[in-house]
Amino acid sequence: MDKITLIDFHNMLWRCSIGFGPPIKHIICTEEMCTDNGKYDVKHKRDDVHCICGAKWDVDDQKCYGEKYIFIFNFFRNLRPLIEITEPHKIMIVGEGRPQFRYDLYPEYKANRIVKLGVKQESKDRFDLAKDEIMRLLQYLPITIAHAAAYEADDTIGTLCENMKDEDIVVISADSDFIQLLQRGYKNITIYNPIKKETMEAPQYNYLVWKILNGDKSDGIKGILKPKKALATVNDPELFRQLMSGEEFRSLFSINKKLIEFHIVPEEEIIIREGVRNFDALKKEFERMDFQSIINDKSWEKYVKTFDYVRY
Repeated sequence: MDKITLIDFHNMLWRCSIGFGPPIKHIICTEEMCTDNGKYDVKHKRDDVHCICGAKWDVDDQKCYGEKYIFIFNFFRNLRPLIEITEPHKIMIVGEGRPQFRYDLYPEYKANRIVKLGVKQESKDRFDLAKDEIMRLLQYLPITIAHAAAYEADDTIGTLCENMKDEDIVVISADSDFIQLLQRGYKNITIYNPIKKETMEAPQYNYLVWKILNGDKSDGIKGILKPKKALATVNDPELFRQLMSGEEFRSLFSINKKLIEFHIVPEEEIIIREGVRNFDALKKEFERMDFQSIINDKSWEKYVKTFDYVRY
């Protein structure tokens, strides 16, 4: 039995894009600003133009390296401990597609996530650029990239779990929708939440039915019942049967089910890209982006050694 780690790429990258601590206004630093008696707690680098945060300053783009590459740095910094925890023989990072069938069924699907303000659009653009760059860099690691253009990562991960159900699988995501997989009867599947740093547990009630009744605000899916009534209904088969006897209720239930339940992705629609072990090329990329805390001798040796677990 092989140990497979499936990583929800979009979920992980979103976590990497969240800023922690007080906001930093990235501006070019001057000697007066950051000497021991200056305003900022950063030692001045006389031979290196830098930001007040201490990172290098990109003179051409007029941006701080810390601001420019923070999503990428966070992603690769967070990747290593996840591999160390799961010790996988194979790593698969699963990308997001666009499930047009869900939008056709329910035009309001994820409409709450539409970017309307310019400042938010700028953040989205940075997110998309980081996503593309990370995908490019992953080719230098022994990691398999999986993606289905017409399906969400949830669908693809669910399909991969079905196809590999005899293996020992760990899904890494903070998305509670993956609880669906825990109630499919698979013997060897774990859902690990990297934010809470704990495995998810399936409730005693049918999670999928509860979610269909309760809706999903994060995806813009309206609930059919109020939360307390939804929980009471999923625990009362007779009440559920009574409600399902109504045509309108059945229709709403059917729509929410198609939106929330994982769909099986046809095998021919899952695009697979295998990575390689080219740590020298990856290190050069990290050097270009000044990821000093990853590429110093001690840290880099540890980083590379982490992938000794991977066989495929």
